[in-house]
Amino acid sequence: MTEENDGKTTDRTEPAPEEAPKGPDRVLRFADEMETREEVEEERQELETWVTCRIDEEIFALTVDQVQEILRVGELTRVPHAPFPVRGVTNMRGQVLPVVDLRRRLGLPEIEIGEDHRIMVVDSRNRLIGLLVDRVEEVTEIDRLKIEDPPEDVMTEQSYYLVGVIHRGEDLIILLDADRVLEVRDGDEPRGEESEGGSEEENEEDEA
Repeated sequence: MTEENDGKTTDRTEPAPEEAPKGPDRVLRFADEMETREEVEEERQELETWVTCRIDEEIFALTVDQVQEILRVGELTRVPHAPFPVRGVTNMRGQVLPVVDLRRRLGLPEIEIGEDHRIMVVDSRNRLIGLLVDRVEEVTEIDRLKIEDPPEDVMTEQSYYLVGVIHRGEDLIILLDADRVLEVRDGDEPRGEESEGGSEEENEEDEA
């Protein structure tokens, strides 16, 4: 195949058919095979919708089937002896919503909540739980067939909640399983982690 780039003509080779067409109509049959192959390639997709968010410098994603809604952060009330990594509870239209700090769940230090922080309300085993994230990025489609195993440098004994990773341009999106994120096993809790009481008022409680 010939392409023109900046006035220059270059050749690009497509994968060859298993057997070259024969007969006087070979060119037309070849064109039909190329069209059929393109349609097959387009069908080899398993698109799923995911919601991406940012934690520190990394981009994570949860399937939209698990994300019920996204809230601005209102008042978070600390609960004494709450299990790691619960940051507190908040009021969601009269319902008490436990809020897990996803930063702490991923082993990062807790930070002060700012204007960009959001609570992703997820449905896990028929329970609504809030996940506190640094920022919500976008809703995007991901081809499940292109999901790769997580690289070794992000894998630890506590990485059982990772579904995999996918490359999007220069970004690496880390895919999470919400059910497993909320499944805290022995050894997940950082040493010296202690529960705190009190409350902290953050931004408005309105929905995003």
